[in-house]
Amino acid sequence: MSKVILRFALALAALLVLSQVYATRFTETLLPVFRWEITQLDDNYRVLDLTLSRQGADSVVRLEVGLAQAIVIGGRALLPDPQARANVSTLAGSITQPAILALALIVAWPTRRAGIEYPVRIVIACTCIAVVILADVPFVLWGELWDIHVSALEPNRFSPLLLWKNFLQGGGRFVLGLGVGVLAVVVGQGLVAREPRPNP
Repeated sequence: MSKVILRFALALAALLVLSQVYATRFTETLLPVFRWEITQLDDNYRVLDLTLSRQGADSVVRLEVGLAQAIVIGGRALLPDPQARANVSTLAGSITQPAILALALIVAWPTRRAGIEYPVRIVIACTCIAVVILADVPFVLWGELWDIHVSALEPNRFSPLLLWKNFLQGGGRFVLGLGVGVLAVVVGQGLVAREPRPNP
């Protein structure tokens, strides 16, 4: 187990270095996808801008929207105002967190047949991480927008969106990243176990 932990730590360090080099380019590539997804999630908002910017020492994905139509919350209506803007953001580094953890785990965990297990692990991890990314940043930004209205007009309102946002921001990304890594390892091992053994 100590060897696994050491390999995990080394893989994590290497992936963090790569993330520092390529994370900005990767995030910029995803921005049009995020913008499209947000417009599909909620037509109450007009997406005015979605950019990668600096906030102090941090790089953040910043979303600026206006109301496209009236929203009714807590029995009160918010009417569109052409001059009104709402700005929310989330840390850009959060995009790569699950991927880094998942990839570090699948690289560190021992294999019985590397030629079969590693490709399976990578395919499963990349597929699941793509889903996680699409369920992360756009939903967090959407949740931050919704939280502005809910906090002001109906603070006790139950919202699955806000629960999901709080889960992700409260450590859920680490849980998802490790979960994807474990899933990839287990499925890879399962395929090897089903492989017919060669006749002696």
